[in-house]
Amino acid sequence: MKKILIIDDSALMRRVMSDIINSDSEMCVTDTAENGIAAIRLLERGKDYQLILLDINMPQMDGIGFLNYLNEKRIHIPVLLVSSIASRSTEETIRALELGAYDFVKKPECGFTTKEDFVEQILSKAKCAFKIYPEERNEVLNGREVPKILPKTPKLHIKNMETPCELAVIASSTGGPKALQSILPKFPSNLKCPVVIVQHMPAGFTASLAKRLNEMSSCPVKEAEDGMKVEAGSVYVAKGGFQLRIEKNAKGEMVFSEKKEPTCNGLRPCADVLLKSLIEMPYQRILCTILTGMGNDATHGLEQLKEKKEIYTIGQSERTCVVYGMPCAMEKAGLSDVMLDLEQIAEEMLKRIN
Repeated sequence: MKKILIIDDSALMRRVMSDIINSDSEMCVTDTAENGIAAIRLLERGKDYQLILLDINMPQMDGIGFLNYLNEKRIHIPVLLVSSIASRSTEETIRALELGAYDFVKKPECGFTTKEDFVEQILSKAKCAFKIYPEERNEVLNGREVPKILPKTPKLHIKNMETPCELAVIASSTGGPKALQSILPKFPSNLKCPVVIVQHMPAGFTASLAKRLNEMSSCPVKEAEDGMKVEAGSVYVAKGGFQLRIEKNAKGEMVFSEKKEPTCNGLRPCADVLLKSLIEMPYQRILCTILTGMGNDATHGLEQLKEKKEIYTIGQSERTCVVYGMPCAMEKAGLSDVMLDLEQIAEEMLKRIN
């Protein structure tokens, strides 16, 4: 039975989340706390948890302060954020992901009218922690930390494009925001092609992600907008809550098309939707980078795109993924050209772009 700590200043939310967690036979809420200070007292008493559900905005010590405490004390417990849609919370959610939270769930906006989806996300993302963190946590032997041996990076055949790519696409999900922050700051200001990012995030959060990536990067990073021209030198983040495509406008220019369509495989934005839209576009050489994330998004789109275009695909290695789902699906489908550790990906992408 996995022991869970819930930190939230709302007694109602603590009770709701406790009921959700306790409904699953694998997990049990053993403690709750109304803020970071109360949670620290529990940890100082020697309490042990396999997962923490953490609110952002709380009195006395908020979620950011609590994550800073965990980092300072080198306490390795997976943290799942449970955040509201308020503008202040979206920016702080991005900051919390930088500080080590592995994913987040958006709180229902109006009462609990969306409770069914909320329940599903809490349970699936909570269980994700139990699969990924045993790989990353160190064993303690005789009072000292001993790093566990991680899977080796697979060696796959690498092909060379004779000319630089005309468009680059990055797809990511769980763990993606932090991975993107390891890649984009390494890009120069003079990128020779557009870069389009599909990060699985709900509406309201991708603008904050784009803003933060822009602050960290030499090249401009912006949230994609319907009708916006797709231009070399810029990085675009697909807007949460919309499906993103690239199409030609009346002038023959490449522009983004954003529509509030139904989800595709439960996702909006979905990388498969973007990739399939490229089949009829004039781009012939396309670079696709698949980062950490649950599921198999991008695989079906790449399968169809590869029949018509020259594609070079980079996957993030198992040893550096928070969740080895999307890159694994691509590799198993035989679509990977190279699998690299996260710190190697920017350099490999730039070889194909510039």
